[in-house]
Amino acid sequence: MLFQPHPSNTAIVITDPQNDFMCPGGRGYHLTKDTIEKNNTIQNLELLMSTALNKGYQLFISPHYLYPHDYDWKFTGNEQKMLLGLGMYQMVNVYIPPSFGADFVHSFKPYIFDRRTVVSTPHKVASPQTNDLVYQLRQHRKEKTIIAGVLSNICVESHMRDLIENGFETAVVYDATAATSERDFQAAVTNYKAFASATWTTREAISHL
Repeated sequence: MLFQPHPSNTAIVITDPQNDFMCPGGRGYHLTKDTIEKNNTIQNLELLMSTALNKGYQLFISPHYLYPHDYDWKFTGNEQKMLLGLGMYQMVNVYIPPSFGADFVHSFKPYIFDRRTVVSTPHKVASPQTNDLVYQLRQHRKEKTIIAGVLSNICVESHMRDLIENGFETAVVYDATAATSERDFQAAVTNYKAFASATWTTREAISHL
């Protein structure tokens, strides 16, 4: 059966739309710059979010924040070591504005700060198992998700897998993602096609909205 989104039951989920991996000056931008430029990731994300809001869809943002106490974790995987080592997504506390790297990409802010958009609590590793995204989706009666963001093979893929296993029909917009290498990006696309109900370009996605 074809994936058929509708504003009443479908959420647009964006993972980590923040400066550290997406913008010059971000602590991890040197790692993602090539795939961002190749995929036109920033422009594709803007097009996806603006079109979705204009058509009545709701955005759900799943950010990644790291607080000072997170740097005292006793065991981490390689991806977490990379983030901690680069000092990415830094937040002091919930009362102080985020660092440049943890802040949202400036051109995304009109969509993220739209009154309809839900910004979940931050995930700590890669999937929504460590935040309230699933709870928020269920509270808004969403049954389907369309996912984009960074990193392609880590947070985007982890969100896809977790949401599918939580019973959400899921599509991925692969050219609105970015990875630290072309190899990692292609590996992610292979897995999107294996698990997701649909794997679309941005143009394909907006044609279905």
